[in-house]
Amino acid sequence: MKAIQFNNLNKTPIRTKSWVNINDISLGELNVGEIKKFDNVIIKGIEGVDVQKLENNKILPLYREFQYGISEDLINQGKENFNQGYLITIGRNIKNDEPVIIEFNFDKDNSSLVDNLIIVGEENSKASIIVKYKSLDDSNGYHNGICTIYSKKNSEIKLTKVNFLNDSTIHFDSNVSDIEEDGKVDFISVDLGGKYSIYNYHGDLVGDKSAANINSIYLGSKDKLIDINYIVTHKGKRSNSNINVKGALQGEARKAFKGTLDFKTGAAKSVGAEDEYCMLLSKEARAKAMPVLLCAEDDVSGEHAASSGRIDENKLFYLMSRGLSYDEAKIVIVRAAFNPIIDAIGDNDVIEEILQEVDRGLKNE
Repeated sequence: MKAIQFNNLNKTPIRTKSWVNINDISLGELNVGEIKKFDNVIIKGIEGVDVQKLENNKILPLYREFQYGISEDLINQGKENFNQGYLITIGRNIKNDEPVIIEFNFDKDNSSLVDNLIIVGEENSKASIIVKYKSLDDSNGYHNGICTIYSKKNSEIKLTKVNFLNDSTIHFDSNVSDIEEDGKVDFISVDLGGKYSIYNYHGDLVGDKSAANINSIYLGSKDKLIDINYIVTHKGKRSNSNINVKGALQGEARKAFKGTLDFKTGAAKSVGAEDEYCMLLSKEARAKAMPVLLCAEDDVSGEHAASSGRIDENKLFYLMSRGLSYDEAKIVIVRAAFNPIIDAIGDNDVIEEILQEVDRGLKNE
């Protein structure tokens, strides 16, 4: 194990008062295992989508470079020192509703993963990719993932990332999408594990009538720390974005949500909205949020909201009066908030796995 400092991570595009303590996140010194071979990977492919394994030092830059990610050091580690990497190419005019599924399984022999995923949607294509990170035992783990998405003209890409890691694992996840004219990227994030879960997503709407949708759920238990930083930049005319986040915290879990909609000059007639809601299931849980609108274009529409609160006692009383226990009623209410996002994943087996993990997480606190 090697001790590494993780400080000033996941910085917001603009700074607010330092006493709010949301501009970035510092984890201090953490022990990280050696980055060696990671062999426990399962891939389910589909027709028309090419999944090609990447090798270190053999990647040519695709299209253009981006400024994104949790930190420069973590992005560089993902680019230069990954131990798993894949180039996923959705062929021109290919449209397939069945998902590509990539499952990274952690155990004592595969405990440190640095993965580099590149997804390219060629013109007029449509496909779904599901990536699962799963712990098979209780061993300490480290994950740093980077993902670059290129959505070409009139392509549609749905990327779902699911965190089933144990509560002894560090989880970093950085994503960026480059979306051309009439392109669309749907990003779904499901966070149900890890001791530290740090997320960064930057959607770049460069083309006219491009679209970026972010749907995210999280469940924090014990002393887990969650830090989420979602940014969508509107550059193309009539571009559209939506950020929808639902979460629940119990025990002494802590969460910080940072969401930014940035309308650049030239993004006329563009529309963006963001909404984050956190259910606090214990008195010790803590939630912070910083929704931001930045605007350099007059003719746009932007909405933002963030809130947190206890579960409605009237809802609990009603459900318990129908014979449910407190824990059962709590699960019903949390599931009701999560279900629209979970259902959008579109794969019944993955959906059932997520629902079981949500139930387990709520019962075990």
